[in-house]
Amino acid sequence: MNNAKKTIRYPKKDEKQKIKINPKVWMITSIVLAIALIGSILFDQLYKRTIITINGDKYYMEDLTYYIYGIESAYDYYNQIFGGQYWDMVVDQNTGKTARDVAMDEAIDSALYTEILYREAIADGYTLTDEDKEKVENNVASLLDEQFTEEVIKKNGFTEEYLTNILSKTTLVSRYREDQIKALDIDDEAIKAEINYDEYRQYDVEYVFISTEKKDEDNNTVSMNEEEKAAALAKITELYETAKQTEDWSKLISEDEEELIYREQSFIESDTKFSEELETTIMAMENDTVSDILEDESGYYFVRMINNNSTESYDAAVEESITKAENEGFNEIYNEISKKYETTVNYKALKKYRMGTITI
Repeated sequence: MNNAKKTIRYPKKDEKQKIKINPKVWMITSIVLAIALIGSILFDQLYKRTIITINGDKYYMEDLTYYIYGIESAYDYYNQIFGGQYWDMVVDQNTGKTARDVAMDEAIDSALYTEILYREAIADGYTLTDEDKEKVENNVASLLDEQFTEEVIKKNGFTEEYLTNILSKTTLVSRYREDQIKALDIDDEAIKAEINYDEYRQYDVEYVFISTEKKDEDNNTVSMNEEEKAAALAKITELYETAKQTEDWSKLISEDEEELIYREQSFIESDTKFSEELETTIMAMENDTVSDILEDESGYYFVRMINNNSTESYDAAVEESITKAENEGFNEIYNEISKKYETTVNYKALKKYRMGTITI
């Protein structure tokens, strides 16, 4: 038996040769990468992305800023009311769209609407009249001198030339739309006849009020005790005697008075802040008469009827119904007109913009 040890020899691994890179190469590579990065950033900032097209004509963001500014300003008003939270509130539970998303849709729709109708008006032979041109000139001056801040003007490129171009379009579109609506078969009198006057009969009053409620230690609203109520009644009764001999009630109460309150109010039967009993009493009053001192659960009043048969609310309801019919009729016209134009919206490009920050 051969007990000789076998020696297994493994092939020698070649030693890795260390390659030394010249520091200059590293430096050049770094510079090239930096230039490429800066270039891509500059390209992203300077490259003009097409936002919408109409029959192949391209519109860039700078072409649309006026439309966007109008929508952003309107939404930002509500954003301030809601303490800066409105932009990101979900306003469509079905789609999850926020106010910011809806505002963008409205801005793009507004731009398409104006630009398409402007083209249609031009095709129908519409041109600006001298009166139109004067109106545009005055409106541009008002925007630049009174309404827009220097920051807004500079940020959005709202030059006189730019605004004149945009407002010329909106003015022509407005006249074109009015003419189209006039041609619609809308019967204003028939619409008026459908609205019940009695439901919109308006009562205009003025009154003085003193509360018989107060806050408790937990800040809850509670009724005053009988002694406090008696004091409130005595105070308003004293003023009541003066009021019956006074023409201008707005001057009855001194500026430093904290309990007595003077108000003017207009209401219809279905929409009032008065209690049902108080409302019934007031509605029965004749014009230019003063009530006795009245009471409800919140306090004491005395009331003067200014006009117990105002048509203001009825007229507003009629106007609203007619306007609704006109809008519906013209929307049908616009829908037909828009079919004649090939439009595209670059939603991918729009994702780079954040409503609420574009123009304001």
